[in-house]
Amino acid sequence: METVVIKICLISLLDLLAVGLTFPLLYPYLKTLGASHTLVGVYGATYSGLQVLTGPVIGSWSDLRGRKYVASITLIASALCYFCIGLTSSLFIIFLLRVILGFTKHTQTLCKALIADNVAKEKQTQVHGWSTAISILGFVFGPIIGGHLIEVQNGFSYVCTLTALLFIINFGLICSIPDNNIYKLSKTERKLYLVNFKYEFSKAVTELTNINWQVYWDVFTLRFLFSFAISIYFSNQALYIQEEYKLSQKYVGYIISFVSVIGGVAAMMTGYIKSMYYRKDSDNLNLLFHLFLIMTVSFCSIYFSPNLIILLLLLTPFAFSSAILRIISMEVILNRSHSNDRGSLAGVSNSVMSVGRFISPVMSGIVADSFGESKVMLFAFLPSLIGTVLCFRLVSRRKVMVD
Repeated sequence: METVVIKICLISLLDLLAVGLTFPLLYPYLKTLGASHTLVGVYGATYSGLQVLTGPVIGSWSDLRGRKYVASITLIASALCYFCIGLTSSLFIIFLLRVILGFTKHTQTLCKALIADNVAKEKQTQVHGWSTAISILGFVFGPIIGGHLIEVQNGFSYVCTLTALLFIINFGLICSIPDNNIYKLSKTERKLYLVNFKYEFSKAVTELTNINWQVYWDVFTLRFLFSFAISIYFSNQALYIQEEYKLSQKYVGYIISFVSVIGGVAAMMTGYIKSMYYRKDSDNLNLLFHLFLIMTVSFCSIYFSPNLIILLLLLTPFAFSSAILRIISMEVILNRSHSNDRGSLAGVSNSVMSVGRFISPVMSGIVADSFGESKVMLFAFLPSLIGTVLCFRLVSRRKVMVD
């Protein structure tokens, strides 16, 4: 069992290493091929939208045919797509390959399902934590390795080839994980499963309509504003830093890795910060307000940053606040929920975040084309500011109710 867990954690690490290699480089590469900021945004939005739509489909398919079978197909398809992206300079072909990746690139989802299949329920939280902590290293080292490779001639092709190789290695690791016998279903059993799946889906939709959304509208709005703001930044950070400070991709990679490290440290310190400074903040509203305020000031300050040193100093509170905001905003939802609607609320919360990730690339691309790349940071400032104002109003309302 421990060997299987180690393999799953390694698969998750290599997957995010592959993402860290290509994600910071893809949009600048598309720009060199003549794509506008808006077109780059369309590429990003299409991929994110397909990921949202196909995630449940891939998950259900793996329930029917087995994780190993589905993961093997998706990993091979992903490897072929990245290898082909490195061979072509056609924007249209790259777009088609990204569409295929939007359908197939669900390694993290399948890894979570594999953990649930192979780990005892009482140990799953611990294993998920370890898997997340280990996989974050992929986003630390991926941008650095990719930044160095892109500097050589035909560097983007080498990056895509290495990314494809990582998916092939993951394919080998998946093949070495034993199948779970519960997925060997007959045709009759599969038909029954599909009927049950439709019933469970309609039941889930019905339960969502029964949730008292008046209780949750504020925190879902905050989750959306948070996702919208940070998606604007992260989908444009490589282009912004490269164009604004005239840095090579190698040094951009170091900066992205620096932000990832700060975010990881912040996530580990969340419990300590709450226990030390926000013990009386039972609903976390004060903490949310302070985090949104820090992020808002950071966005505004990044836009006016006079040099690279100041930028790095400003990215520290930004990375710190955004990492903790992701955790605390979800915790607020779960604390307000009941056992019978907790799963539904968690799913809706992820969907709300996905909507922010879906619309941000196109809108930020339009802003960049219309007003310049530097104005994207000011655009990210707006949803963050709205979140800060909303938190302030919620804190003020709570004081009035207490008094």
